[in-house]
Amino acid sequence: MKIKIVGLLISVFVIWIIVLSFQTYKYPNSNSIEKRLNYLERVIKQPLKPGSEIMDLETESHEFMLFTYAYTTYALANLSSSDDAYLDLSIELIRTSIARVLQPEIYTHYGIEDPTHLKQDYSILYLGHLNLMLGIYRMMTEDTTYNNLNDSISKSLVKRYNDSKFINLESYKSAIWIPDNSVAIASLKLHSYNDQNSNDSICEKWVKYVKANYVDKNTGTLFSTINPETGESLEEPRGSMLGWSMMFISQFDKEFALELYHNYKKHFSQNYLIYRLFRERHNDKTSSEGDIDSGPIIWGFSIPANAFALSNSIMAGDYKTAKKIERLINLGAKKITSENELKYKLRFGEMRISPMAEAYILYAITIADWPQN
Repeated sequence: MKIKIVGLLISVFVIWIIVLSFQTYKYPNSNSIEKRLNYLERVIKQPLKPGSEIMDLETESHEFMLFTYAYTTYALANLSSSDDAYLDLSIELIRTSIARVLQPEIYTHYGIEDPTHLKQDYSILYLGHLNLMLGIYRMMTEDTTYNNLNDSISKSLVKRYNDSKFINLESYKSAIWIPDNSVAIASLKLHSYNDQNSNDSICEKWVKYVKANYVDKNTGTLFSTINPETGESLEEPRGSMLGWSMMFISQFDKEFALELYHNYKKHFSQNYLIYRLFRERHNDKTSSEGDIDSGPIIWGFSIPANAFALSNSIMAGDYKTAKKIERLINLGAKKITSENELKYKLRFGEMRISPMAEAYILYAITIADWPQN
């Protein structure tokens, strides 16, 4: 009898695991979305002054400040594309986000004197996100406040890309990151739609050059950085940067993004029945403190590699993988609901989950193609 009971329990457990492994990702319910938005709305509307949640990010990374406003904007674009009920709030919060990004507390970190008076050496990291935010605002509203700035940045970027030796521009002096350029190219594609002109040729030129020069032959994935002097790739493909690039490449070349995703999944991930984990580097199973992009690396796996894989798996329609990653995130972090707000807290350890991460998660779980009617 004991053997039969044990056998039955094992059978039930196996069946349960099989059922879980076949579950697929589901779009979040409206209650969850609204509580996430309540948190981000409060953070975005805070004045950009010492003591605000976004100014506090400066001690971690000034880039997180910019990214919080940017990913909130992208998440709102997703939500509004699927439900008009979010449109009014989205326009208000995106307008506020743009105003914050145009403040010196944000742009001076990128060596920029005035983002409305462009120079040839201005950071593509900053300009790419700003221009994409401007394009989204323009797509969603008839307000023309930022149209001239969107036009001037787009015109400047097209010229700079055409003049560039390697069709990629610097994020910082003598430092080129492919992920940052993918954002800027996405902003030019959206500008084509909004202005009814054509930046498609520069988008196609960028993809063609990247495919020929910056795709790793062993894994079929993108390198991370470029030598600004020689144009050679400097750093191997990394999950944190590859995942970032694919999200934005999907906005101007879906086929290329899907190709990169499938190669990423094949060469960087490991399936563990009800979970799938993504590595920071191909075949690297070591543990280390990592860096600002990867965070701590455990047996080769990093938090950003898995977090960015969530949005890309949904983008690719790979909903089984998306569910496994979502399950992994829920294992490592628990949802905290207070005062009708929802955010995350790590289950293990004291590391804070920043507003940037909250904005990204909302973007990831609602990811959509822009523009949509």
